[in-house]
Amino acid sequence: MISMESPRFYPGSVTFTALATIRRERRLPLPGKVRVRRGETVEATTVLATAEQPMGVVIVDLARPLRVPPERALAYLRRKPGTSVRAQEVLAARRTLLGLRTLRVRSPVDGEVVAAGGGRVMIRTGARTLEVRAGFPGVVVEVIPQYGAILEATGALIQAFWSSGSDFSGVLRVVTSGAEPLRARVLDPMVQGTIVVGGGWIEPSALEQAERLQVRGMIAGSMEASLLPRLRELSFPVILTEGFGRLPMHPGIFRIFSLYQGREAFILHPPADPDGTPGRPEIVIPVPTENPPPPEPTGEVVLQPGLHVRLLREPHRGRTGTVLRVLPDPQVLESGLRVWCAEIRLDGEERPVRVPVYNVEVLRS
Repeated sequence: MISMESPRFYPGSVTFTALATIRRERRLPLPGKVRVRRGETVEATTVLATAEQPMGVVIVDLARPLRVPPERALAYLRRKPGTSVRAQEVLAARRTLLGLRTLRVRSPVDGEVVAAGGGRVMIRTGARTLEVRAGFPGVVVEVIPQYGAILEATGALIQAFWSSGSDFSGVLRVVTSGAEPLRARVLDPMVQGTIVVGGGWIEPSALEQAERLQVRGMIAGSMEASLLPRLRELSFPVILTEGFGRLPMHPGIFRIFSLYQGREAFILHPPADPDGTPGRPEIVIPVPTENPPPPEPTGEVVLQPGLHVRLLREPHRGRTGTVLRVLPDPQVLESGLRVWCAEIRLDGEERPVRVPVYNVEVLRS
């Protein structure tokens, strides 16, 4: 008899930890010049690497105006690849009629000659400087030649669900006592210039009050998707740890924010995965320590008994629980689909539920 092993499942995961050694790669999208050295201590605003990104190219035909075959046109080129050129400067010239007449080709733009061939010249027209900053204070532990560096710091790390803005930082100020909604009445003038944190979901009045008080940012468990258009009018970004709807912040994440209230937090937006999936926004709270803590959890996790997970779809969306077992055979759902499932005991309940394995994510703390 042939023994058939149950398949192994690798669900997505989200990390939140109060203290760990955090390493992050910060790199340019194209080659450039690295500005830091290994072992160097950097601040969040330190520029790690820069590069020049071309804004556009112009193709200039040489053969036709010089009245020669394409293979002969380059013999008359005056500005070789790698040299700069000004608008109306002569790119190529050819004398005709026993030297009595000169045919000229002028550059239509300022730029740099980057290639020539086939009777044509390519001119790069201007560029903009790209730079990658550290994003959080740390130490350069490795230089990535031409692209950037890997930074290391100790502190708290929280991977959130969604963010409306780019990288930023600010001092944390927790304004709710637990998973209560974030309303206008909990925001007073003391929150000005801080990142306000609420353990529940965001009420519309809180957004208006936060704008009046000029906060740096807002972090909450969730928010109704209907509020998305309002965010475009705000001067501060919003970060959600759980998702859209009315989902409370995970108690473990809320405890971390409460523990480090008054400290500066740095919000990072990792680049998208190779398949185009955007990276999770990350909240880094640096905490210096003499004894380096263990590294943050990384790598894929096999779905197995004992793992703490969060459910991603209704009817239990946002609920957390513990995996009791991965069922040995596919199960038939009410919809008629036959899928692999896990048996999970939801927090605060005794009776387990059966959930498709693709409906869970692992919580790593």
